[in-house]
Amino acid sequence: MKTTTFTLTFITILLTLTVFAAQAQEGLKIQSVFEKYGKQKGATMVVLSGEALHDYRLDKYRSITIEYDKAILNDIQNCLQADKKQAREIKEVISNGIISSGYYQLPAKEDRIHRYILFKMAGDGTATLIYMEGGPESEALINRLFIKRK
Repeated sequence: MKTTTFTLTFITILLTLTVFAAQAQEGLKIQSVFEKYGKQKGATMVVLSGEALHDYRLDKYRSITIEYDKAILNDIQNCLQADKKQAREIKEVISNGIISSGYYQLPAKEDRIHRYILFKMAGDGTATLIYMEGGPESEALINRLFIKRK
């Protein structure tokens, strides 16, 4: 009986996290990248929310790292191009006509939730796409971790 209760609780928590993750990127093209490629062989996806992020001043974190595939990379590039039109701050490196790294701060949601998209191509061709959101204090953390100061 205890095993059944544990299993049902675990499944409920897993479904709740999935719903939160999907809502986090509502209205963004990158949501399709996580949906299409998150369970694909060669991809690693991480979804965090709640207490796991409390110390980092974030509410949601979702990342995917994908091995090089030209079609997938083109899809990610198209999604980034579409979503960066909404960004209020953009920092990116473009190499050979493609985004090799990018930082996009999206407008805050009505409840003052700050949203960020980060993207990086590694030297081995793997691509990492990250979506994060958090309260007003998350901006300082994001800048400290991901924005290089001169």
